[in-house]
Amino acid sequence: MTESLEDVAESLIQAVEVVMNPQVSQSQRSEAHQLLEAFRETSPICVPCGIYLAEGTRSHIVRHFGLQLIEHCIRYRWNNLLPEEKVFIKDNTMRLLVSGSLDLLTEFSHIKDGLAKLVVEMVKREWPQHWPTLLSELNLACQQGETQTELVLLILLRLVEDIVAFQNVPTQRRRDLYQALTANMAELFDFFLTILKTQTTEYRKWQTAALEGAPGQGEALVRASAHCKVSQAVLHTLAGFVDWIPMSHVTSDSNRLLQMLCLLLGDAQLRLSAAECLLLLVNRKGKLEDRMQLLILFSEDAMETILQAACAAATMPLEEEHYLFLKRLCQVLTSIGSQLCVLVGSSIEVGQPPNFAKYLNAILEFTNHASQALNSYAYCLWCSLFRNELINKDPILLEFLPKVVESATTKLMRVGYPTQSNCAACGYARLDYDSDDDFNLFFSRLRAEIAEMLRLATLLCPQVTFDYAALWLEAQLLKPLEIGEGGSESGMCTTASPTYMQWDALTIFLESVMGRILASSEAKPSAERGIALLKAVLLYETKDPLLLSSVLSCISALFVFLTIAPETLRAVLDKIFSSVMFSLAGQTKSTRSKAVKNVRRHACSSLVKICKLYPELLLPAFEQLYHQVQQMSRDPEQLSQMEKCTLMEALILTSNQFGDYERQKTFIADILQAVNRIWLDAELKQVFWGVEKFISYIGLDRRPVEPSQNDQNGINRSQIVYCINTILAVIKRSKWPENVEVAQKGGFVLAPSTCATPILRNPATAHVVPLIENLLTLLGTFNRIWMPEFIGRRSPEFGHAYELPESEKMALLGITPPCTDQLDSISIRQPLERMQTFLTNVHDNGYHILGNAGPSLGFEFYNIDCLADMLLKTVFVNLDAIPDYRLRPVIRIFLKSFVQHCPKECYSRALIPLLAVLCPYMLQRLTARWQIINQRYENSAESEEDNAESQEVLEDQIVRQVTRDYIDLIGVICQNRKLVEPLAGVDGMEEDFAVVSSHDDSLSELGVLLVSQQEIFTPIIVFVFTALSLNDTTTCNKAAPLCWPLLKQIIADQHLTDVGAVHLLQAVLHGLQQHGEHESCQSQLLTVGLQCYEAMRPLYPGIAATLLQVPNCTEAMVKAFDERILQSTPNKQASEKKKKDMFKKLVAGVIGQSLGQLFKKEVNFRNLPPLFSKRSQQRAHQQARVDAEPDAGLSSLFAPQNESRL
Repeated sequence: MTESLEDVAESLIQAVEVVMNPQVSQSQRSEAHQLLEAFRETSPICVPCGIYLAEGTRSHIVRHFGLQLIEHCIRYRWNNLLPEEKVFIKDNTMRLLVSGSLDLLTEFSHIKDGLAKLVVEMVKREWPQHWPTLLSELNLACQQGETQTELVLLILLRLVEDIVAFQNVPTQRRRDLYQALTANMAELFDFFLTILKTQTTEYRKWQTAALEGAPGQGEALVRASAHCKVSQAVLHTLAGFVDWIPMSHVTSDSNRLLQMLCLLLGDAQLRLSAAECLLLLVNRKGKLEDRMQLLILFSEDAMETILQAACAAATMPLEEEHYLFLKRLCQVLTSIGSQLCVLVGSSIEVGQPPNFAKYLNAILEFTNHASQALNSYAYCLWCSLFRNELINKDPILLEFLPKVVESATTKLMRVGYPTQSNCAACGYARLDYDSDDDFNLFFSRLRAEIAEMLRLATLLCPQVTFDYAALWLEAQLLKPLEIGEGGSESGMCTTASPTYMQWDALTIFLESVMGRILASSEAKPSAERGIALLKAVLLYETKDPLLLSSVLSCISALFVFLTIAPETLRAVLDKIFSSVMFSLAGQTKSTRSKAVKNVRRHACSSLVKICKLYPELLLPAFEQLYHQVQQMSRDPEQLSQMEKCTLMEALILTSNQFGDYERQKTFIADILQAVNRIWLDAELKQVFWGVEKFISYIGLDRRPVEPSQNDQNGINRSQIVYCINTILAVIKRSKWPENVEVAQKGGFVLAPSTCATPILRNPATAHVVPLIENLLTLLGTFNRIWMPEFIGRRSPEFGHAYELPESEKMALLGITPPCTDQLDSISIRQPLERMQTFLTNVHDNGYHILGNAGPSLGFEFYNIDCLADMLLKTVFVNLDAIPDYRLRPVIRIFLKSFVQHCPKECYSRALIPLLAVLCPYMLQRLTARWQIINQRYENSAESEEDNAESQEVLEDQIVRQVTRDYIDLIGVICQNRKLVEPLAGVDGMEEDFAVVSSHDDSLSELGVLLVSQQEIFTPIIVFVFTALSLNDTTTCNKAAPLCWPLLKQIIADQHLTDVGAVHLLQAVLHGLQQHGEHESCQSQLLTVGLQCYEAMRPLYPGIAATLLQVPNCTEAMVKAFDERILQSTPNKQASEKKKKDMFKKLVAGVIGQSLGQLFKKEVNFRNLPPLFSKRSQQRAHQQARVDAEPDAGLSSLFAPQNESRL
């Protein structure tokens, strides 16, 4: 037998060496792999051979394979082994633990881990019921020396990770193990602390001996290293326990653990492990009483020890290990503060902690540290402290507030890029971030944290924050220009110039402070000083576009003082208008640099902001304002189309304060006069109606003309863009009064309404509605230009003009555009880019007009004669030809808003005719698109061309986005929803009304109405259920909540057939097969499946046969399930959770798994007798059954009498 075992072992050793030899051929390696796998799976001598190979005399690779053989038998064969075989494995494993490994300093970590895993796998199957002496045996092993002690600590760490962190043990066994650990926690914790105390004492003793240079210095170093390694192992093991064990163990023996951890922060070798353990401890969640115990760290001794360690670490050279410790220590301190914020103001009475000033001073040091990562931790804590309603009144905290605010003046500066070396922060950034892009993402978050801190500080002490803002602004206005190295060729600042970075940081500071200064209940700064600041900024003159943009931001932040000093308004407007007209010498309208364009747009946006926030202030000066805008617009070489439209928006916002329908209507007519002249021209109308004429009108069928000023087709395009943008501005900004009484007095009420709220009319409606027909015609022409006969009419130079712009492609693919500083460059776009931008913007903005028409124009828009017919003949024409990225705006921008805001009275004439065409079409189109995508995944043949592959990825993403948008549209149609207005201060043209789903699972009024419209409702419900199995988890998550409301209604109205019921249940099962690997999807799909089956089973008995098609689902299982959910009385009805668990067992065979789990061998655990039996006949009967099993005698398997085998 011995010779046979040795021969087999030798062949295995040779196979292992072949597998690990990089010079052997693939066929040899594969053959060796097969030999090893076959032996592991089938050999009856797997365990003896594994023990033979694991002996310490062989190479670590062979020993590790031997340990793997033993582990494999424990994991997969344990339940089939005889008791004697189990005892044999246990005895030899413990022997290897005691004497089968090398010294802890020379042994490989994977061997140690392998040995630990063997014990842990047995523990998970036998402890505590069948192995009551485990802990005493481990304790005896520790007495053999440091090597065995480290292995025991690894065993306990891996055990607690499997039970608590990873939870990879079945529920019943995990509960037993958890109870056993908790029951023995006092002994375990005493064991940890005793070892930690002993090992650290020995470590320091031998380290001192080695440093003194006494004889035997080498041996002293070795002994010190061994004790240090065991100490680190104790700390790592403690880290697995401290965040979940009862707090009484942590605080036992006068907080012995906390004392030891704090003291170890001063040891260079152990401090990082101690800090990580301490961090887990102070981050504990749970009962407030337990968390209150952590405030002991505010005591004099603890705080002094932690701060000394922090000071020592801060003076260390910049190395990764030192820096990591400093970060952990900072997190420990901030976490202590976070616990304080939770406790103060809670049900537990907590006052000011001791040494609070010393603690805050330490946080302030981290706030001012060169590392911006440390700054981020500190600022988050300051926000929490300032936000707590009791702590923020503490006089000590308020003493520190000015210092924290002062720190923001330097920390807001955009410096510290890892690729640069212009400040101390760069060195730390190189350890934290791989690239400048990563740093940019972090720095944006840091700025947001600092800005939030400033806002909270302003609410507490507005005078302090205002003083710092005022002093900084006054100093900045007097500072000389400092361009720095690498300035632009024109002598202007770049984004890296010191002066610009200071202005940039100042604007963030000023906006944060001024945004909250009026909201504070504390004493506010004098209005005179604020007005003086505003006037000083208005007097500041600069020709640098970057600085001027920052100055405009400062002026915008100081708008709050306009209400106090309205006489300053004129100077503010003059500054804004001068910035609108800003230009550099030698630049014309067509050659302006990006920086100049940015300034002009910024100025226009500032005017919009002031008109939106303070329209009452501007109303007296409206005529003067209007006259000035008209004068600026007359010069064709001054304002761009975008600038004109933005200025018009500002005027419209002010006109909303007229409170007079006729006056506002007259003003809008004046604004649209030029648009009417162009847009309603008979020639342009003919152009919009004829595709060939349109292509020729915009120059798609001819070579581009350069320069663009000489291009008549370019002028034509410009006029169309101007009209579209102006119509959009009018329809977006023109509103009726929010106050109903003002609306009634001003003549805004259209007619009495049956509901409580009267129907109001928009002054723009009378002027916009006549323009809608041509707009719809244009959008219809955009659809028809995709027809094959018109595609070929494009000039070769414009062959790619219909494609998505690069920026949108990058957004769809999730690619972040590179950061560039090319503000000096003159933005001259190529003809193809200009044409592409024109087609994209006109198409999208056209649908923005239609999408905004619903909420803005209201009832009058939906009441337009033949509106549905016009939309069907234009927007819905030739949909088959247009690509998905052109269809997306139709759904996302137009139809979603159109449905949301449609009055109930207009459902039948404005909405249902559109849905009757759209819903069947979208079902057909998206089904076909997903078939193509699925075929690509199935074929999975790599494309020879990278371009083709990239195009397929892009198309895939677009189809996913369109599908999600359509599901959202169905949600708007069918669910009861409420509208949430966009956030105040958002001026973008793409504001969307946020949609918040209610918890009501009934259909909306529109949804109920559509149930009777089978040509609409059938495609909707079919697509929703089909979407459950589409290869897109987001779509599945969006579709699942829609299923039950739709199904419930269709069952109630008796519109569902037997075939339909089977189809719907099959769709849910297909969804489980596709998305079962994802936890969120699986949970939702199981809920939907149970709801479907429970509702349909009594009415459609045939669906039970569908479940029988699921693998491993038997007729008996289905019958038992039916009896449980259908025939039980209401009092005996199973809970939803139980029913869901039962349904999950039925369909388990069809639930999909991730690729990594598909062929994973199942690990079996057998439940042991419960630790605490209840005195009930049922439990007694269960115990009798367990005792009757063949291996019931295992209770004495690892009993003390077997210890003699050791």
